[in-house]
Amino acid sequence: MSFQDLILASSATTCLLFAFLLLSLDHKLRKKSRYLLSYFALIGLVQLLDIASDTSDTLHLFIVPMALMLGPFFYLYVGSQTLHQTVSQRQRCLLFLPTGLFLLHIVLVKTSVLTVPLMAHKTALMLLAPAELVYVIAACLRLKQTSHLLSETSGASEPVKLRWLHSLCYLNMLILVFEIIYHISHSAGALSVAHSRMFINIALQLFLLLIAWQVIRSPEVIYTEQQCLAVRKKYQKSGLTPALSAYYGRKLDTLMNDEQLFLDSELTLGTLAERVGLNPHNLSQLLNEHVGTGYHDYVNGFRVRQAAELLTTTDYSVEEIAFRAGFGTRASFYAAFKKHRQLTPAQWRTQSQRPDRLRQSNSTGPEE
Repeated sequence: MSFQDLILASSATTCLLFAFLLLSLDHKLRKKSRYLLSYFALIGLVQLLDIASDTSDTLHLFIVPMALMLGPFFYLYVGSQTLHQTVSQRQRCLLFLPTGLFLLHIVLVKTSVLTVPLMAHKTALMLLAPAELVYVIAACLRLKQTSHLLSETSGASEPVKLRWLHSLCYLNMLILVFEIIYHISHSAGALSVAHSRMFINIALQLFLLLIAWQVIRSPEVIYTEQQCLAVRKKYQKSGLTPALSAYYGRKLDTLMNDEQLFLDSELTLGTLAERVGLNPHNLSQLLNEHVGTGYHDYVNGFRVRQAAELLTTTDYSVEEIAFRAGFGTRASFYAAFKKHRQLTPAQWRTQSQRPDRLRQSNSTGPEE
């Protein structure tokens, strides 16, 4: 057995031992780690298959579909540790679609339905690393969303184990990039096959040992139970995921600040919800969570701000300012202004007046 085979055997042994370790956990922890268990078991099986079979063997062809499952399992494991919505059955099928297509391709070739393979086995092996890299990058982006959400929700720093999972993603990406460089260099004839491949396998062994060390130390889920409860409590009423809530919150701010929907005195919760893209119930819950206030106070806050500016910079009458700011009646304007500014409109105008202030002279009525 060559040194390269020894490294492969060592990596396979590490993976399988780690899989058995995960199987020894209690049911709750084992269920939470099922994707990681599958990920390690697959790495071990792929490496054992690489050692036990020759490139000309039919068995060696199954390395490609098995290795194509590594990326989806890694992504699903990271996703299971985040607070986003769970992956649906349909999404899981899409994640493993490349594996299914390669298995179908092998069957069609071996049954002579396809006389010529659509893709050479060597080419398929070269595409494994780029394919897995896509899944790892997607997992890393999902982790970044979770980190941002936790910092906004709990105000605490990123959990230690979450930082470790970030490091795990980056380390995985680094190894995959090395493997891509290896295939490119080998195709160009710039590297010796044995030495370059040995380097990749040693890096993989170190990667596996680091993961094993961390999970042996902390096999439980990434977050503390308190952090999970904090986020769930915040979003349990609206039914919106944290990412969607942040998205619709930004969209709502844009509509109110840029398009100034509040200037329409006939604006209703239903109308605003339709513009945002939510139903009225979800918009009401979003306002309570995103702003900490109800619909009427939220909209009137924009209207009062507009009215205060007009009171300061124009000579319009108070009644006209009320309608220009989006209020339907003079009484509702007075009540909202007093609530938000603790002054009447006339008192606000008096306090904000300056002798040197230039005012517009297009008044349409006497000022009160």
